[in-house]
Amino acid sequence: MGYLVLARKYRPRTFAELVGQDHVVRTLTNSIAEGRLAHAFLFVGPRGIGKTSTARILAKALNCPKGPKADFNPDDDICKEIEEGRSLDVLEIDGASNRGIGEIKDLRDSVPYAPARGQFKIYIIDEVHMLTTEAFNALLKTLEEPPAHVKFIFATTEVQKLPATILSRCQRFDLRRIPDPLICTHLRKIADAEKIKIADEALVLLARQAEGGLRDAESALEQLVSFAGKNITLDHVLEVFGLAGPIETRALASAILAGDSSSALAKLIEFRSRHRDPIRIAQDLARHFRNLLLLQIAPAEAEAELGKTEKQTLLGLGNPPDQAHLLSLLEQLLESEHHLRLSLAREVALEILILRLCEMRERVSLETILKKLAVPGSETRAEAAASHPPAKPSPASPPPAPTPSKATSSKATPPPTSTSSAKETFLNDPGIKNALKGFDVRIIDR
Repeated sequence: MGYLVLARKYRPRTFAELVGQDHVVRTLTNSIAEGRLAHAFLFVGPRGIGKTSTARILAKALNCPKGPKADFNPDDDICKEIEEGRSLDVLEIDGASNRGIGEIKDLRDSVPYAPARGQFKIYIIDEVHMLTTEAFNALLKTLEEPPAHVKFIFATTEVQKLPATILSRCQRFDLRRIPDPLICTHLRKIADAEKIKIADEALVLLARQAEGGLRDAESALEQLVSFAGKNITLDHVLEVFGLAGPIETRALASAILAGDSSSALAKLIEFRSRHRDPIRIAQDLARHFRNLLLLQIAPAEAEAELGKTEKQTLLGLGNPPDQAHLLSLLEQLLESEHHLRLSLAREVALEILILRLCEMRERVSLETILKKLAVPGSETRAEAAASHPPAKPSPASPPPAPTPSKATSSKATPPPTSTSSAKETFLNDPGIKNALKGFDVRIIDR
């Protein structure tokens, strides 16, 4: 047998080996144990998270000896035939290349025939959303009332393209993106089995750039083995995939938070010399600022998601930045992502984005100014108004009429005040000085 890539060699063979899809495994195993089996299953989710693998495992569970049962032996002959695509009772159809009404009519004509060895005749249609409207219409009646020995299993990455008539006839399972810690654990098992020495930091970065796709992470690991051999370091991952390391990302983020545009641009020039991907840099920045925000708002959830080591690293960066500032940075990064992807000069677009992020430190929201102006032990106007509402005048005692005087008989004029002296009085007040410390304040005459 020829060489098998890691993604195929370590493909899950049983329900227990599925990674990160516990909700699907539990539902399917309970349905098999109780005999509550639907006639059509639909597996939905992004690429590389186990849709087709789950379909094959379900087919093994249905057609295994003395089945259906969830704890089948994957080394049985029938299970091996299904796994290798040799089973006459399990037909795998590619929806992209067999999407016409003719292929579906042939499928429909073969449905009445009994299975050869197993208990069920199972049709697995991958990328089912690629079928034409006519093909879906030809499948409707068979899908709604198939013979007792027939099961349909569909898989799709674009469920929104399926007709509602198809969705209503299937039991739907939404497979989730796999969390980074689970991807790291799975990659570590593969590395140990293949005798690959790889640093933990490299595994974390591999899992992060896979974006929840286990197959992408396995393919990336194999590419690294081809590049660096069986001794992989963090620098190898950065060089092959054009990523920014966590230390470099934190340095760039610190320069942005400090408003140091010169240091930030110097860091970008360093990234460019190392052929770092501008989009990856922006994504890593957004992830870093998001982690800082999560650490302030929900520390317990942050430790569960980031891990104890990453949490301690973020806490060691010093005083946490203002939440409003972090939100503004994240909004700017997310708004600029589409423009950055479509830009013909991504490096220049990234430099402009970073300069704007550095300038955002000087943009102060009204809430921040009011919070700064609030002297400890005093009340703001809103709090004072809420705690001391104005007294309502009594209807029995009308307000006294104003007594005429010489001062009121003539046109009232405000006492003359000097604008420059008012400015000096405001800016020289010790409380105001302390509250506005760190801000560039300009008073404009109107």
